[in-house]
Amino acid sequence: MALCAGDGWLEQGANLILFGPPGGGKTHLAAAIGLALVERGWRVLFTRTSDLVQRLQVARRELALESAMARLDKYHQLILDDFVYVSRDQAETSVLFELNSARYERRSLLINANHPFGEWNRVFPDPAMTLAAVDRLVHLATIFEMNVESYRRRTAQARRTGAGRPAAYTTPKVLETIRDNQDENDDLASDNQNRH
Repeated sequence: MALCAGDGWLEQGANLILFGPPGGGKTHLAAAIGLALVERGWRVLFTRTSDLVQRLQVARRELALESAMARLDKYHQLILDDFVYVSRDQAETSVLFELNSARYERRSLLINANHPFGEWNRVFPDPAMTLAAVDRLVHLATIFEMNVESYRRRTAQARRTGAGRPAAYTTPKVLETIRDNQDENDDLASDNQNRH
């Protein structure tokens, strides 16, 4: 709740970093924090990292990168979803690095990523750039490691056990209704066969 209030840490330009495997709720948590901040009067932008990188690259080609960065600066927090899915293209990673550097200790970033820092060489091709980017991000950062089972996987497993909720979560009244409906359907099918 303290993070959702934004007091103290947003003024410092502190970052939030959410790590964990796919399906653990990182995007939902980031969106919930962003919404809570907006409700308290903070300016927040939620975007997929790859989309933002593409927009910044276009701005660079049009010689408007500085003004694009200035427009992003009006947001107290920038939420970058799926951070590690940016390709290792030098142009992409350089605008991402410049964004990180421009906001350092001034404006907050909330990043969610499926991979820990040790695998961020997938984003930044140069080891020195990776080290510098991570160093800036973790300074004054709160890091959440979300090691939970994928909710998508749990949902898929629940669907395989039958229609609706698994029997373990079904009330006796619902089971009785299901059995009555099945008996009724069986009776109708039997009547139809006898008529033919």
